[in-house]
Amino acid sequence: MADAGPSAEGGVSTVSQMSTNPMLNAKLTRLKVQQDVELLSNRVERLRAEERKAKQKVLETKLRGQEIVALQKRNEQLHAAKQLAKQMEEEQLKREMQQQQIKRLEQKKTLKVVYEAMHAAKREDVKLERKIKEENLQMVRSLKQYEIERARQAREAIRKHQLAVSERFEKQRQAHQEFLAQDFINMIAAEDRRREEIENEIAAMEQEERKHIERLRELQEEQRAAYDALEEALAS
Repeated sequence: MADAGPSAEGGVSTVSQMSTNPMLNAKLTRLKVQQDVELLSNRVERLRAEERKAKQKVLETKLRGQEIVALQKRNEQLHAAKQLAKQMEEEQLKREMQQQQIKRLEQKKTLKVVYEAMHAAKREDVKLERKIKEENLQMVRSLKQYEIERARQAREAIRKHQLAVSERFEKQRQAHQEFLAQDFINMIAAEDRRREEIENEIAAMEQEERKHIERLRELQEEQRAAYDALEEALAS
């Protein structure tokens, strides 16, 4: 159109304006669509951030609850251990009192026997004293063995209980880690799906833009041909 004559300048300006406005509208439309996509993406990202924050708060609350429960259980275990120690101490004191009482009774019995057998043979006195000593030693050994066995059983019970608590805490920890790993994988998959959707939207808009540009180019060619025909008609 740059080679047109002076008599056709008004027509060239009109044709140029007609061909420029659709192009501008197409560009504005595309820009608006891109802006809408960006705004939507920003809104979605903010929602995701809020969701992550909410999940983090829920997780922190659960962890805090678990810590409180664990602390309560530890306090209960300490209280139970103290009660057991107190009970064992009371039982030990009771046994010692019983032993003292038995010993006093035995001593009284021994004195009675000694006084009654004062005039018996010395051999019988020695034999009787040896027998009494042996009985006392056996009783002491039996009591000590009984205390050792009771203490061993108590330690074994406490060890088994602590082992069960540790195993339960380990299972809870592993389950919590598996839950976090699966949740992270799901978040990545969701992000990938959203990215693919946006890329598909952009590809569709770019294809639509190319169609409009091609259509405008065809219209410009038609207008140029019409203008050339008009020039030929005016020249003839």
